[in-house]
Amino acid sequence: MPYTTDTEIEIELEEELTTTYIISSQHRATGNPNKTVWTVDFDDEVGCFKLSKTSEWIEDNYGWGIKIINSIVQYIGHNFENERLKLAKFVDGNENDIWHGYPADYLRRSQDRPPTFVLKNWVELGYLTKAKMNKIRRGQSCSL
Repeated sequence: MPYTTDTEIEIELEEELTTTYIISSQHRATGNPNKTVWTVDFDDEVGCFKLSKTSEWIEDNYGWGIKIINSIVQYIGHNFENERLKLAKFVDGNENDIWHGYPADYLRRSQDRPPTFVLKNWVELGYLTKAKMNKIRRGQSCSL
């Protein structure tokens, strides 16, 4: 499906369950230079969000996501210093089930660290080791 930025997209999560997502131009190559930027295509961004919702990696109005290929966490974007990022954060800022997301910079922004239950689930699924989970929780660098 061809997506465009800054437009509400209705996403079917399962039969008769939908949510709304906006691909924010602020988190794309021509967006805001002070924000993290997606480097994956629109389909991968939406897929990452969908996985976050269907896996219930959500707490309050925030969700966290990853892109997995063959059980390996993939790069999804970079920060303003061009450092590669592998975790995503999704936000429902107005609590109206209209979400947007961005690559999460857990090293520089404590609010971008996923909650423990999400990290533990990623360990259970084999996406992270316990050691990497603990480093992310503490905001320490690790090679995902």
